[in-house]
Amino acid sequence: MDLTKLLRELNFSWIDFLKIYQSLSFPVKDSIILGNKFERSIMITSIVFDVDDTIYDQQAPYRQAVEKCFPDFDMSRINQAYIRFRHYSDVGFPRVMAGEWTTDYFRFWRCKETLLEFDYHEIDEATGRHFQEIYEEELENITMLDEMRMTLEFLKEKGVSMGIITNGPTEHQLKKVRKLGLYDYIEPGHVLVSQATGFQKPEKEIFNLAAEQFGMNPATTLYVGDSYDNDVVGAKTSGWQAMWFNHRGRTLKPGTKPVYDVAIDSFEQLFGAVKILFDLPNSKFFFDANDKENPVLKMGIENGLMMAAERLLESNMSVDKVVILLRLTKQQERVLRMKYALP
Repeated sequence: MDLTKLLRELNFSWIDFLKIYQSLSFPVKDSIILGNKFERSIMITSIVFDVDDTIYDQQAPYRQAVEKCFPDFDMSRINQAYIRFRHYSDVGFPRVMAGEWTTDYFRFWRCKETLLEFDYHEIDEATGRHFQEIYEEELENITMLDEMRMTLEFLKEKGVSMGIITNGPTEHQLKKVRKLGLYDYIEPGHVLVSQATGFQKPEKEIFNLAAEQFGMNPATTLYVGDSYDNDVVGAKTSGWQAMWFNHRGRTLKPGTKPVYDVAIDSFEQLFGAVKILFDLPNSKFFFDANDKENPVLKMGIENGLMMAAERLLESNMSVDKVVILLRLTKQQERVLRMKYALP
């Protein structure tokens, strides 16, 4: 696709595009407009995804299992509880990998510790096993969100090399991969599960193994995941590029210096960001290592968000609700109101 066609799809004029590029720190003659490479830029050629809470909404089956098993739990705190449940998963699973705990005990422990943190009474192992059974039943119903499917379809059409790195028990994670239909987009040899490798994110070894097995260059591969510590730090420490998919609104610990290359906070933004990454001239995108506020990538992210906003408006949702739901800026709200002749 040429740049003129892309800009037309994104509802941007050449004047808009050139204005954006005026804020870039490199000379116009070396710019992406001419399709040239920069000494301090990185060309993205492949992309690898996390699974849990990246490919699908993992909070939904967790929420449903908690409602069924612990009906007196304060569901107004379920988002925070889910985040802590993921934390205990990350903390506890290494002990399974080390042979210190059984998988069953680990699953009971993360459930118990999460509930205790939210002032729920202590549960026994039988209750923990029951919760896991219900949770796995709910996981049978997981589906890929439309925006993720659009993203994978786009990447497949572009011939972009893709892969998966996921932490967890081998059969459990591969079952999710099959259920989500990921093999329609990603070849089986490009899927790595931590337990099968003996390593887990954020360890360098699993990223190094993936790069070798997938035949990808770490420096030109983008890793997309929701966990800052496991996905972003793990990828960057291993020499990969990283997109933090922070749709749960997590905050970094005070004093933490962000190391991600790109951050997005909704599934709606994902398609726009990836489209810009792989639909610029030469079908590649350049990360400027010195430019953490890349305006061209922002254009793609915002376009994905606006696509979602228009879809919601066309489903008869009020513009006020759309603005609140997607956290649109005043400028984005004005554009929507003008386009749809809304007061």
